[in-house]
Amino acid sequence: MRTARGLSRLAAAAALLLAAACTSSNATSQGPTIDFWYLPNGIHPEQYMQDAVKAFNVGHPNIRINATKLSRADAYSKLGAALPGGAGPDVAQVDTTWVGALAKAGGLHEFTPDEVRAIGVAGAFAPAIWESSGKYKTSQTTAIPWFVDTRAVFYRTDVLKSLGIEPANAFGSWEDFDHTLDAIQRSGKIAALGVAGKNATNPAADFAPWVWEAGGSLLSEDGATPEVSEARSVNGFDEYQRLGGKYVPPAVLQKNSADVEAMFAAGKFAVTISGPSLAQQLQQPKTQGGFGDDVAARSGFATTPLPGGPAGRLAYVGGSNLVILKSTRHEDAAYAWVQFLAGVEGQTNYVSRIGMYPALLSAAGASVFAGNKYLAAFKVQVNTGRPFPTVAAWPSIEKILAADLGTVWDTVIADHQPMAKDALETVLEKAATDMQVAINQAA
Repeated sequence: MRTARGLSRLAAAAALLLAAACTSSNATSQGPTIDFWYLPNGIHPEQYMQDAVKAFNVGHPNIRINATKLSRADAYSKLGAALPGGAGPDVAQVDTTWVGALAKAGGLHEFTPDEVRAIGVAGAFAPAIWESSGKYKTSQTTAIPWFVDTRAVFYRTDVLKSLGIEPANAFGSWEDFDHTLDAIQRSGKIAALGVAGKNATNPAADFAPWVWEAGGSLLSEDGATPEVSEARSVNGFDEYQRLGGKYVPPAVLQKNSADVEAMFAAGKFAVTISGPSLAQQLQQPKTQGGFGDDVAARSGFATTPLPGGPAGRLAYVGGSNLVILKSTRHEDAAYAWVQFLAGVEGQTNYVSRIGMYPALLSAAGASVFAGNKYLAAFKVQVNTGRPFPTVAAWPSIEKILAADLGTVWDTVIADHQPMAKDALETVLEKAATDMQVAINQAA
């Protein structure tokens, strides 16, 4: 049965569309103003957002969108500070890992089933990203999935060809991956692997697939107990840092994620692990801010899913969602903006331009995504990957893991080799203790 609130919201949205059809005024002449906070998505974030607003105003000329770009460094703290006093925006882009903490703090609009259905029923979104639509293990929907970010293997096709390595056999398993990197390194032609270490955008997301593929986990199923120091989890952490210590030049491990992507494009190493935005940049010329004129693009590259471990292939799936704040005075207009961005048109046009993968499955079938061979690996991972649990403590947990895993990379860099496993276990035991404190404090 449809709720009264859901019906009124949809009726209001229809009224906004009717008003748009009956007026020739522009978006700034009449109607509400929606304040929207967003993150720096893509190479030209301001231009992409301006174009999205223009497209929205074709159907909603009476709604003005005041879009404000926040830095990734302080967006979470600004939004968290704004929630209690109601001084924040009407709509905001949030990282999927923030949803649990923000929902627990209160101040987020809870979408009704009818509101969700008007955008796309739960099953219309990639399953992993839909898990980030509300507080962990609840049926509440306080965030609508917008786009997906996951990491896949990028490799130089010319390098593998010169070494007689068949791509189909090069990356299927951990063992295959290790053999491929070893062959590249022994050739002496090019460094084998490049990934960021302690300065990576999200170290927890870098390690997580290897932990899951080892049969381990970061948290217990109920989200109440850290499991990073359990034996199988340690095996996964060890596998990834071992690859870094064995195949990644120490100077590369000190770079941030953006620098590593640029280095792969420049031909500094044969393999890297990155998101769909790198595939986009490698297809765009320098005049548009891309790497299309660099060595990797000219020599040939391809993508493939992450190699599988003992427990199978399990990639991390993150991305961004959209939330409406309860404090908004323009709920109907705010919902119309979210409905546009998260719908097929918004995801097909905007999400494709920023180099991400759509959360809406019907949008993923559009030629701009389905027709791009470099995105095939990401499609596989979006459909089979895992998100981080939307527990209230997760933002704090990410900081803890970033700090503790940073000490692992410091040792790897200093010693020019992987950290000893017993030393790694000690680091992870400390991380587990710190994570438990964060979980208890957030309860």
